[in-house]
Amino acid sequence: MKKGQSRNRIAIFILLFITCSSLTIPLKHVSINVSIIILLIVGIMLLAHSKKKLFLIIACLLLSHIYAGLKLWEIVSPVWIFLPKIIIYSSIFLCLLVLTSSNILERFIITSLSVIIGEVIYALIVVGLGWEIIIGDQSMMLLLGVLSGAILFYRFMIEIKMKFQDILQLVEQHNKRWTNE
Repeated sequence: MKKGQSRNRIAIFILLFITCSSLTIPLKHVSINVSIIILLIVGIMLLAHSKKKLFLIIACLLLSHIYAGLKLWEIVSPVWIFLPKIIIYSSIFLCLLVLTSSNILERFIITSLSVIIGEVIYALIVVGLGWEIIIGDQSMMLLLGVLSGAILFYRFMIEIKMKFQDILQLVEQHNKRWTNE
């Protein structure tokens, strides 16, 4: 990435995110991680500058309800014994992200906002049961990190596929020239 304003903004965001990751704001039965608030603000700012606002909002709400449903299903279902929940969440989210958007920035917006909103929905339900919860705990941070890495890896694999297709087209053109001569 070339040096510039966007690189500096990303660096400042990452620095703030890491610095505030250990800070929490305690409320009555809920504690909120400060880095999640920063991520929420950045996600909303990116959403506000996007061209597809309505589509991204609908996708975020859809995936946030899916995330909250998976978290509630986690309480009663023993399926987590067979596979770690991070693998199940990541695979479901990645499949849905590939179906919903093609832009990498839109995928990051949808991922961050839907996981945060889904965690808030889950917290509102669970607090009604009298449980205490931290919004933005380590498992949520791990999920966001794995999803970000999976999005970047998927993008990298698409670029490699496109490079191979270009190389194959050049080889085919070269072979056609040999057969015509």
